[in-house]
Amino acid sequence: MSNASRKGLRVTAAAVAAGALAVAGTTLAASWAAVAQAAPARQQAYNFVTLDNAKDPTFNQLLGINNHGTIAGYFGMGAPGHPNQGYLLYPPYGQGNYVDENFPGSMQTQVTGLNDNGITVGFWSSMNNATMVNDNHGFYRLSDGSFHTADFPATSPASPPVDQLLGVNDTDVAVGFWTDSASTNHGYEYNIKSDTYSPVTDPNAPTASLTAAAINNRGDVAGIYTNPANGTTDGFLKKGGQFIDLAVPGAVMTQALGVNDHDEVVGTYQTGTLEGARLHGFTWTQGGGFQTVEDPDVLPSSLPGINNGETTINGVNDEGDLVGFYFDGNTGFTHGFLATPVTHTVALNLNLTPMPQGTVSIANGVVAVNATGLTPGSAHVAGLLTNGQLTALGSLTADATGDVSAAAFTTGSIPGGSRVVILDGAANTSVIAETNGAGAGQHSLHAVEAGFPEGSLQGRATIVYNPGAQTISVTVNATGLTPGAHAAHIHLGSCQSQGPVKDMLMDFTADSRGDIANQTRTVTRVSTVMLTGGWYLNLHQGNSNNILSNGQPTIFFRPLLCASI
Repeated sequence: MSNASRKGLRVTAAAVAAGALAVAGTTLAASWAAVAQAAPARQQAYNFVTLDNAKDPTFNQLLGINNHGTIAGYFGMGAPGHPNQGYLLYPPYGQGNYVDENFPGSMQTQVTGLNDNGITVGFWSSMNNATMVNDNHGFYRLSDGSFHTADFPATSPASPPVDQLLGVNDTDVAVGFWTDSASTNHGYEYNIKSDTYSPVTDPNAPTASLTAAAINNRGDVAGIYTNPANGTTDGFLKKGGQFIDLAVPGAVMTQALGVNDHDEVVGTYQTGTLEGARLHGFTWTQGGGFQTVEDPDVLPSSLPGINNGETTINGVNDEGDLVGFYFDGNTGFTHGFLATPVTHTVALNLNLTPMPQGTVSIANGVVAVNATGLTPGSAHVAGLLTNGQLTALGSLTADATGDVSAAAFTTGSIPGGSRVVILDGAANTSVIAETNGAGAGQHSLHAVEAGFPEGSLQGRATIVYNPGAQTISVTVNATGLTPGAHAAHIHLGSCQSQGPVKDMLMDFTADSRGDIANQTRTVTRVSTVMLTGGWYLNLHQGNSNNILSNGQPTIFFRPLLCASI
């Protein structure tokens, strides 16, 4: 929709900072403003789930969540032919529980907020211009399904007009902003029952740009304003007789976008500028201060081709459930997410699968190899092993996730008793995977470890998350590993599609027999957990000192034992 949209198209963090919300300020009168405190000593951990409407899996933003767990959001980036389209998502969260919500006759709609009584708010547009500068009009929808436009009675509106409702409480008081002809934002409250408007201002700079983004049932308002002390774009919480400035230490911009009845505020802040700009999610409480909350899919990666992303948190309910969106720097897609606080100890028992694994198909003199669990980007020799003699078939190269797909080699007749094998690298003669035969048909490809009988490589692990201590403890029992240290990590992705490291563990050590017996490694200060999938535990061939070279995986990065969740 309009570039003035708080919750609309987000190309880059720099673009947000340069948009309509970043405006000039005036001088601070220091009497009434309070300042937010620094980061808490202990952080809350969250379990993240990506939630995308399948109508556009490339662009979703979740903007509000009520105490029943209903979520407001939209899909479509707003470019011509890809308009914003609003929806509600009801629990249990699945594709069948997305319900379209679009203002009648509109070209675009965003549903930005909702209360517990069935009322939703947002804004709509009659345009879908190539410039993505369109008219915006606030709206509310009553529980009877009727839609109503609600635009502040502005005297000098922008052209085209910009008016958005962004939040609503259970007394049916909504908040939003309108933009004047000088591109200054003006926050306001709108009482749906009485059809009356009232301004929301910074008491120290009543004419400064301000956006009212959220309101709780106590009437406390969170939003974004131009700090008159220094002209920066900061968040705020207006509660009773206080106007609290919310500025994350070290950030160049802070936006408060949601608030619950406990005065827990959520939003986003920016670090860096221009090409180095990046958005991070946050939560804030008056007693605890700021906590950075990142969707784990945007964590820095140690793998080639995977870039950093960004996180924005838009809504929070009284249970502390968070909704927002993250930008995937690898794909360029924007995904909605739900993050729920983890408050109880969780234990997972995992069987560790020997790697690599896959299949080999043989037909008409062609050998086709499909394998997973190799070092990403690594080159290997495939061959036939007959009575201890190796005949090379050719080379194969794993992709960025450690997979080989349908690598085909032409061969003549295959001697009886042969096996198809994969060697450990382009020059190494150690066999790391093999079939039990090489006749026509499909064969399973299974891992082998040099010096150990077939089937020796196996293991199990127990993972315990303790929210009180904010630790993840990993206990491993395994056999058939090369004696010595083996690096271990919790990664994002799966054993079949390797991804970036989420949590690093101290190396596990196999004894002279190749056994790891009841060894435990612990990760501390854990504030992001994923209990419902999207990660895997990996024991590597090498140790922490040799699995990377100049930031890139070496042949020793190859997984030996792996378990996906």
